[in-house]
Amino acid sequence: LGEYTALAAADVLDVGDVLRLVRERGRLMYEAGLRRPGSMMAVIAFNRTHLQQVCAQAGVEISNINAPGQIVISGAIDKLDKAAELARASGARRLIPLNVSGAFHSTLMEPVMDEFNAFMDSFTFRAPRIPVVSNVTAQPLTDERSIREELLSQLRRCIQWQASVEYMSRNGITTYYEIGPGTVLSGLIKRISPDAVTINISGTDDIDALMNPTPAQ
Repeated sequence: LGEYTALAAADVLDVGDVLRLVRERGRLMYEAGLRRPGSMMAVIAFNRTHLQQVCAQAGVEISNINAPGQIVISGAIDKLDKAAELARASGARRLIPLNVSGAFHSTLMEPVMDEFNAFMDSFTFRAPRIPVVSNVTAQPLTDERSIREELLSQLRRCIQWQASVEYMSRNGITTYYEIGPGTVLSGLIKRISPDAVTINISGTDDIDALMNPTPAQ
């Protein structure tokens, strides 16, 4: 969902339009989970090549590449169980089932893609005023058409968070602001780019401190 926030900040969409899109996206993804039940599982500290082989054998998909040593897979529940069995047999030590209502960012979301695409027809997309990095391709989104295609493909394609941060780091980004409660993304960024500076904005006090920094003594 962070990419939707970024699109609002880049003036691609109004905040109200972003909220309507996110609400409908959530409804449709939940609906897809009812039509084609599935779930997700985090796989920690397991070789990616071996995991790809496990996924191919079990019939599941890699859905999020979050950081070195942290990958999420999606699929039907019985196939996820098979993947877990195969991964453990290949040396995986930590598998974490996620409490979600569907196999997000996988082909099990395809039944609702046409409906979401039609829903987007009622919105006006603008070219971004500042670069927005795609979580699917880990490249900048530059025009209205590519942004709309991105939002649709997110439903069924793997989220490339690690590659997105690596792209930004290669292109001179050294400071990252995590807006919202928690520090999950900051932790992932540090694993991807250890020299990065991460700043958490989780409340009004943090906003005040950011806007009115204390002068150096």
